[in-house]
Order: sequence, then C-alpha cells, then structure tokens
Amino acid sequence: MKLFLIGLLAASLTLSVVDANAQTSKLAPTFKEAAALYSDDNYPAAYEIAVPLATKGDINAQIMLGEMYELGRGRQIDMANALQWYEMAAAQNHSGAMFRIGMLNLTGQAGTADPAKARKWLSKAAATGHMKASNELGLIYYQGNGVLPDPVLAARHIRKAADAGLAQAQYNLGLLYVNGDGVEKNLTTASIWFQKAAVQGLPEAALDYGLMVYGGDAGLRKDYKIGAQWLLVAANAGNPDAQLFIARILAAGRGMKKDRVEAGKYYTLARQAGRTDADLDVMMSNLSSPQLGDAERRARVFAEDLKNKRLNATDGKTDRNG
Repeated sequence: MKLFLIGLLAASLTLSVVDANAQTSKLAPTFKEAAALYSDDNYPAAYEIAVPLATKGDINAQIMLGEMYELGRGRQIDMANALQWYEMAAAQNHSGAMFRIGMLNLTGQAGTADPAKARKWLSKAAATGHMKASNELGLIYYQGNGVLPDPVLAARHIRKAADAGLAQAQYNLGLLYVNGDGVEKNLTTASIWFQKAAVQGLPEAALDYGLMVYGGDAGLRKDYKIGAQWLLVAANAGNPDAQLFIARILAAGRGMKKDRVEAGKYYTLARQAGRTDADLDVMMSNLSSPQLGDAERRARVFAEDLKNKRLNATDGKTDRNG
C-alpha cells in the first residue's frame, strides 16, 4: 500500500509539473510566436509578446522592437525608442544592432547626423565580421565623411566585405580598381569583381560587366550575345541605363534578335527615367500605331510587375542581422 501511495504521489507531482508547464507556456509566449505574428503583419500582438521578452534580455525581441519603432510597424515611428532597444541588443554584442545604430547616426535618422558616432558603431559591427558594416565603413573613409579621406583604408574595409561575399562591396571594389582609388588601377581585376557582384544579381554590376563584355573591354573577349545577356539582367531589374542599351541592341539586332516593338518597350521605360536617344526616337516615330501601342502596353506591364516584385521582396521589413 505504501508503495502504491508513493506511486500515486509521484504521478500527481508529474501531472502537476506538466500542468504548470502548460500554464507557463500559456502565460509566457515565446519569441517564435512573436516572430510568426510579426511576419503576418500582426504587429500589435507581436509587440505585446516582445516587450516582456525584450525587457528580460531576449536579444531577438529587442531587435524586433527596434525595427517596429524605426519602421513604424504597429508603433509610431520613434527613433529614440528604436535606438534604446538596439542599444540593449548591441550591449549583448548583436552585430546587426550595432550596424543599425551606426546607420541611423550616419544618415541622421536618429536626429542630427553624427559621423563620429556612426563610425564608432560601424567599426564595432565590422570587427565582428558584419559585411555591410565593413562596406559602409569603407565608404565613410572613401568619402571623407567626418574623417580625412583615406582611399587605402577605404579599400581595405571594402575588400573585407567583398571577400566575404557582399555583392555591393564587390561592385564598390571593382569601381576602386576602375579609378585606381586606394588600389592600383586594373580594369581586368575590376571586371572580375563586377562579375562576382553581377552573378549575385546586383543590377549596376550586371550593367558594367555587360558593357565590358559587349565592348571587349578590360582584356575580355568581345561577345555581343553574352554582353547583351548581362545587360538584360540589369534592364529587367529596372536599371534605366541598361534599358537604354537593351533598346539599342534590340533595334540593331546585335547580340539579340532584332525586335523593334520590344526595343520600344525598353526605350519607353528608359525614357520615363529621363534617358534619351536620337536614333531610338526615330525608330519609335517609324512604328505603326498598333506597334507603338503594344510597346507602351508592354512597358506598363513590366513596370507594374517590377513594382510588385520589389514589394514582395522587401515586404517593408528589415533583416534582423542588419
């Protein structure tokens, strides 16, 4: 009987613990639940869960609250509050929080632009291996923003991010090689970095690399077809300069099959961004009314599709790692 009672007591204690855990789970939602609500744009509910978690030191909740105040998601935009939460996360060595603090001070979104404070926080983030921070730090030294311009130091920081795979830094490093800023001028090396960034889909890199290949520059073998393919990548990403080049290529049929209506589409897009070309103006004037209407319709569809793609890609949220 005694053994039986002990068994009942143990079972009762086990059930009590399970019940307590269940109650605790109901009383204390996890960050995972807050993140799911945030992703579903249910910002008020996410906020209610995140505040107690962040107050207790949950670094992800702190970053989420910083974003909410920075972006106005379920809260009024309040940069002071955003900085407060980011600084709490930064105190726990969150590199993304350090980066956000640096950028808010660099751009002046936190009040008055403070390049010195921005440099301090970006340096902290870069020291942890944060690629974007290294790139931004390089730009600060390149532009002389709050410091004396130092192209060599700029190139060093940008290269660190480029070597780590950041497309924007790879493109920036390519530009340094084009101009010989902080590095020895070398167009062939520039083309290598442009290609690396272009492969990752960076439009401006695809444009510059495409032009190099199309023209056979920087020691590259001239290839109209491959050059046009890279230019098309940039054009379809919305780069107006690339759209102008693609319009010329389609009109001439060099590197792509000649198609004046499709050329008209890309020229319409480029012209909306302020790009002009006398030869393409003549081509447009020679299109029939149905052809011109088709070109303009294609341009409208393209612009609307691109707008939707960009909205879906960003969804108004930032990367919690910066």
